[in-house]
Amino acid sequence: LDPNRMFAYQISAEEVRKALEKSNTNVPGAFLQQPGQELIVGGVGRITSLDDLKNTIIVMRNGAPITIANVAEVAFGGEIKRGDGAFAMKNAVIGTISKAYGADTLTTTYKVEKALAEIKKQLPAGVRMDAQVFRQANFIETAIHNLNVSLLEGALVVIGVLFLFLMNWRASFITFLSMPASFVGGILVMHAFGIGINSMTLGGLAIAIGEVVDNGIITVENVVRRLRLNRNAARPLPPIEVVFDAVQEILNSVVYATLIVIMIFLPIFFLQELAGRIFSPLGVAYIASVTASLVVAVTMVPALCYLLLVRNKEKMQDQGVVLHATDSRELLADTTSIGVAPIEEDEEQETRFVLWLKRHFLRLLSLALRKFWWVVGLSLLALVSSLALLPYFGLSFLPEFREGNYIVAMTTLPGTSLEESMRLGALVRQDLLKYPQVISIDQRAGRAELDDDAQPPNFSEFDVRLDYSKNPAMTAETLLEKIRQDLAGIPGVAFNVGQFIAHRMDEVQSGVRAQVGIKIFGSNLSTLYQLGQNVQKVLHGVPGAVDINLEQQISVPQVTIKIDRSKAARYGMTVGDIAQDIRISLNGETLSSVQEGSRTFDLYVRLDRTARNSVEAIRDLLVDAPSLNPDGKAKIPLREVADVAVQDESYSINRESVQRLIVVAFNVQGRDLASVIRDTQSKIDAQVKLPSGYYIEYGGQFESQRQANRTLLSFGALALLGAVILLYKVFGTFREALLVLFNLPLAMIGGIVALYLAGANMSVAAVIGFITLFGIATRNGIILVTHYNQLRKEGKPLQEVVVQGTLDRLVPVLMTAATAALGLIPLLLGSPVGKELEQPLAQVVLGGLVTSTFLNMIVVPTVYNRIEHWRERRQSKLNAVQPTNQSIT
Repeated sequence: LDPNRMFAYQISAEEVRKALEKSNTNVPGAFLQQPGQELIVGGVGRITSLDDLKNTIIVMRNGAPITIANVAEVAFGGEIKRGDGAFAMKNAVIGTISKAYGADTLTTTYKVEKALAEIKKQLPAGVRMDAQVFRQANFIETAIHNLNVSLLEGALVVIGVLFLFLMNWRASFITFLSMPASFVGGILVMHAFGIGINSMTLGGLAIAIGEVVDNGIITVENVVRRLRLNRNAARPLPPIEVVFDAVQEILNSVVYATLIVIMIFLPIFFLQELAGRIFSPLGVAYIASVTASLVVAVTMVPALCYLLLVRNKEKMQDQGVVLHATDSRELLADTTSIGVAPIEEDEEQETRFVLWLKRHFLRLLSLALRKFWWVVGLSLLALVSSLALLPYFGLSFLPEFREGNYIVAMTTLPGTSLEESMRLGALVRQDLLKYPQVISIDQRAGRAELDDDAQPPNFSEFDVRLDYSKNPAMTAETLLEKIRQDLAGIPGVAFNVGQFIAHRMDEVQSGVRAQVGIKIFGSNLSTLYQLGQNVQKVLHGVPGAVDINLEQQISVPQVTIKIDRSKAARYGMTVGDIAQDIRISLNGETLSSVQEGSRTFDLYVRLDRTARNSVEAIRDLLVDAPSLNPDGKAKIPLREVADVAVQDESYSINRESVQRLIVVAFNVQGRDLASVIRDTQSKIDAQVKLPSGYYIEYGGQFESQRQANRTLLSFGALALLGAVILLYKVFGTFREALLVLFNLPLAMIGGIVALYLAGANMSVAAVIGFITLFGIATRNGIILVTHYNQLRKEGKPLQEVVVQGTLDRLVPVLMTAATAALGLIPLLLGSPVGKELEQPLAQVVLGGLVTSTFLNMIVVPTVYNRIEHWRERRQSKLNAVQPTNQSIT
């Protein structure tokens, strides 16, 4: 629109708007009935060309039409530019493709890339397209590859452990076969619940890789042992009955042990919000696989044991056999007496490694049985020493991801133009491209078209793609520190450096794009900003606090138009009429759309740039004055009814739960999150005085970490209570149930020490590692104590029960612990990408199994022996007193 020509023709912007709206429409008419035919009548009035627009009549004056061409320039153009982009050091158009909710990221990515490849072939000369600026599938592909490699390597480790103990390819094959069978069963369960294969479910399978063979190990080892005893018996039983009895013997302990493992793992499903969404798929994969392993151990494994471990000539004895549970005393009655016999009775059949292990362990066990107080004292000393390390742990919500990219958020002063943001962005791009690890960088300034995330021109985001192999000598931490140092050299700009997943998680948790958001609530904007500056000053003195960013809720120069209602009324104008003219003239308005062939263009109306680029030009805007001329011909300048001036006004006002607030956000580097929060809170409490009615809330990862830990501890206590009830169901006494649970604090020793030596923080993933460890340790205790009770029922003396029972279960317990622990080693080695959440969990389980297994095989037999010895002595005294009392009576 040309204001001079509009003044000459006395045409206002509102009249132009109404004319265009009325002249660009197709109107359905009616139906015309003809003999044997019905015709549709429709009015066609859509604008199809620029000439149609130019010839659109606004009004008729003195019999002559005034058209759009008389007061405006009609041409193809662009909307007001509120966003811009650049790639490396060149201007670029940047498009972002988001998948639909529930769609698979990899599948969607591959389809999009296929479509982009076709588009790329049709690009004009000189136009280049890069589809790898940010590709989330890269991290997913690397994560899945690394987890698949860890699964394969873990499986190979498990095979090695099995063969080392069994030295029997048939038994090893049966046990190993239970692993893929359990995983297939677990995957089918996940599929039934609509859970696919992703990095978290693969992580759950990787953690369970050693445990899914545990039930199979226990079954196979017991079958092998019972078959061996049967072959040495004077009257051998039918082999099928021996296999059946071997499974029956361990069935209860295996079932209840697996149930307890699952029960102790259940608190993970009570995690809320982000932690729940992250760890629940891992928990489903873990529990589904462990449950499937139980089914496999009591169905497929016994059948394979009979097929592969029983000799063909032995199977001839099975004709006509009716299976029933056989008391092991019937079998053992025909074997040699046991003292140290479990080692000697099958010397030619057990592997040299197992024989060596049993002989040396027997000496250690014999010493422990004689030194009860030494064993208990040293165990408690180790426990107390490990617990003393807890205050030295840092606390964090989740381990840091290694995504291979950074997202740098840049915020300049409010009111900064788009051109200035791009100029400052060029400095950022130039600084970062000097590092060989930075293989690409782009800048997105302001708000893109169709973008739901509205941002002003003073905000920019940079996608930085990295390849650390370009400079292996520089660690990722060093590179991040240097980038922050470079960005700090650009004055008047605030930066926030993070990774895509971390940024999105931070935004979900606290609403700010940083690890921690300090929210100050109050009523007065000036007071809030002053308090925010005080908090920002405090944060600069907190070690580890980086990317400190205070929301710029400041006053900036703005053009204010204050309409005088009394003056407007004298001219017959309303505030709404004047505001409509101002909006169309200055900001412009999309009135309709114009079709040209198959293409559609928005019909956009606004004043020419020269007529709206100064305060004086705004004052001269023409508005209708109906009272001066009822025909609507009279126009007056805006200055006659409004005061137009430049004043300082608030740039933005943020609210949460209806209350005004200002946010100070920051990230943490070089320290753990919890210690930085503690220092921050103490310094703010001491140095920042809040007026009455003002208060501070802390949000972000640390709050999620505290909430997750509270959930795991509270529901973990309930899970332990449930475990006690199940143990009581197994043993029939709380004495033996508590004896098994006594192994849990012993398991903590190795987990704490391993985590400390690795220099890791105590994160939610590490806490879940302890939960997993407690389940495994409980199972080993059940297997041991259950066998003691079985031998006691056979009438064996206490000393023999403890020695034989421990030696009988030494191999299965060591095998299950070794497979569970060593199967996790691949998660700790190689590239950490995709294994960030599983690594602290694996560290805890691996370290904990080392101590819990050793102490379980020493402390539990020793304590069991002493408790049962005290019980027998007490019973003997009661039996001696009872006849005396009867005589006195």
